Amino acid sequence: MLEINTTINESKNFNNLLMEEKTPILKLNLRGKINNKDFTSNAGKILGVILPVEVGIIISKGHLSIISTGPNEWLLISNNKENNDYELENILFKAISKNNLGAVTNITDQFTIFSLVGSNALQVLSKSSPFNFDALPNNFSAQTLLNNIDITVVKKDKENIDLLVRRSFSSHLWAWLNDSARFL
Repeated sequence: MLEINTTINESKNFNNLLMEEKTPILKLNLRGKINNKDFTSNAGKILGVILPVEVGIIISKGHLSIISTGPNEWLLISNNKENNDYELENILFKAISKNNLGAVTNITDQFTIFSLVGSNALQVLSKSSPFNFDALPNNFSAQTLLNNIDITVVKKDKENIDLLVRRSFSSHLWAWLNDSARFL
């Protein structure tokens, strides 16, 4: 992993909405065929959970959250800011990629995470997206566009939402979020 600092080195507070960029944490993309018993067995033993099949499901276990982002694809995100030693990446790579069962890709530096906390979080997001954020259940995720920027929404509850955005679009999205939040 590159030693990259946060792109947006600030937090903003607007009328019951706190926005900030999270500290960079481990993010892995895991791909493999769910009907391949060797893949699911190896992944399950290493992660300590059965991989979710339904797109959008989030499973959290200890230091890790697993998001089903598509058929045969999962996003693994560390829940531990202090420990990003990448041991998990190496273990998964040896068990999955080296055995041609699937692919493990470190996408830590590709994405950043914005945290929106407060009762107006959904209102800001609904200003420039066709997606109905109110209909998204708690502890669920979805991929959509926000102001023409591809994002992954992780809805922990109606007042606690994370947005995963490509680092190259983070400044643009941050500026848009600030502009939209000013009018709350």
